[in-house]
Amino acid sequence: MWENKEFKVKLEENAIRDFEKIMLTSGECSIFMPMGFISENGCEYGRYNCSGFAPLSGYRVERTEDALYILENVLLILSKAVEYFIDPSKVKVTEETVFYNKDTGQIKIAYIPLPGEEANMRKSLVEFIGQLKQCLRDGSGRYLAEAAKYIYYHNYYLREMINKVGLLKRQLEEEKRKVGG
Repeated sequence: MWENKEFKVKLEENAIRDFEKIMLTSGECSIFMPMGFISENGCEYGRYNCSGFAPLSGYRVERTEDALYILENVLLILSKAVEYFIDPSKVKVTEETVFYNKDTGQIKIAYIPLPGEEANMRKSLVEFIGQLKQCLRDGSGRYLAEAAKYIYYHNYYLREMINKVGLLKRQLEEEKRKVGG
């Protein structure tokens, strides 16, 4: 995975289809980290160009508003994935695969496909939200808990999930305004 500022992963056989490889190596798919494919000793590896980015696991997300910003951007990426013929339910979403550019605030995902039996977008997102909640220090983790419940227990499309996170961001901002002044 992430070592010496390089992200490399061993891929399961036929994990990434040929048309996905073309899209991911072409540079046209700007929502995912650009990648190349290497074969070594009969195994296929994905190597990602992470210039300017680092995985979220290298950061401490202490503010709920930052966590909601990250979550909203991940949901936007997943909603755009279908435009590139990538199934959002197959995208592995963890602190290791979600990358952040500190200078621009941009979020990208290193595309690692989940095996068919593990491909469950709702479960993956709820686990990711749990990872985001671990370092929060502002006492507003209930907003992420509400987002997790909304995603897990309701059968909504990504657009509705994005709208819900936007609503939670506005509620958090309003709460902060009331407390601050």
